[in-house]
Amino acid sequence: MKELAISLRMYLESFPKKKYLHPYERSLIELTLGDGNYEEVLGKVDALRKKVVSVGKEHASFCAKSLTKREAEERLSEGMKKIEEIFSQDAKVVDDLLHIAKTLRAMPVVDLETPTLCLVGAPNVGKSSLVRTLSTGKPEVCNYPFTTRGILMGHIVLNYQTFQVTDTPGLLKRCDEDRNNLEKLTLAVLSHLPTAILYVHDLTGECGSSPSEQFVIYKEIKERFGDHLWLDVVSKCDLFQNSPVVFITDNDDPGHVELARYRKLGPDGAIHVSVKTEEGLSELKVKVHELLTLQMDKISEKSNQENLVIS
Repeated sequence: MKELAISLRMYLESFPKKKYLHPYERSLIELTLGDGNYEEVLGKVDALRKKVVSVGKEHASFCAKSLTKREAEERLSEGMKKIEEIFSQDAKVVDDLLHIAKTLRAMPVVDLETPTLCLVGAPNVGKSSLVRTLSTGKPEVCNYPFTTRGILMGHIVLNYQTFQVTDTPGLLKRCDEDRNNLEKLTLAVLSHLPTAILYVHDLTGECGSSPSEQFVIYKEIKERFGDHLWLDVVSKCDLFQNSPVVFITDNDDPGHVELARYRKLGPDGAIHVSVKTEEGLSELKVKVHELLTLQMDKISEKSNQENLVIS
């Protein structure tokens, strides 16, 4: 009985307490298992362990007080049967814990400290194609338990420094309460990893989100994560038939002017690219390298400041 309780305790201790996890890891656990389920299952298994310990102590006492060897053996047998009954009643919580272990082992491994270029935008705007284009090698497909859609993760090697580059699930025009787990994964990446943002816009009207809808999403994300290093890209520019021209008068509403400009050109300073024709890709790679160099400097500066505070 003692060995069984010790085994349960050691297995439980192999699962880290959620409060000690990196914020990104906590977000993944919540998205994968549901909010609170991780702690609930660990708590139930620990309760099972305590029951085993209690029964073990009780029947060890009975055995010690037995007057004959036969009586001691009977008490021991009774204790083992009682423990078997407890396990039979609570077998599901052990299965649940095994399922959690299997699920967590299958999670993609993301380096939580490596500077990351994160491609963000609405669905189907060309993020994955750009990840393949920008990656030094062939990107790998990361599969998360809460989605059947793989997410590309590649690497960029620059001046002997390796950076991660990843696409993210597309964001739709809706409030956070209505977002699905895929969209919440995108927000978790932006919130908790050392990311520079490459925001991808598709103005062709063929991605499923209109330019006007993308404009609203873009403004929201820019407001929330504008402190990140940022680069805007307009994809699929080979599908534009003519060079866009925007006419502006003094009487135009500034908000309408900004939207009209966005629908034709994208945000100010955006790089127009086409993976198909390779237009703009050379400029994009140069800008990405500059962005990642700045990101590395930013992380180094933050680390130095933290070391100064500690010392």
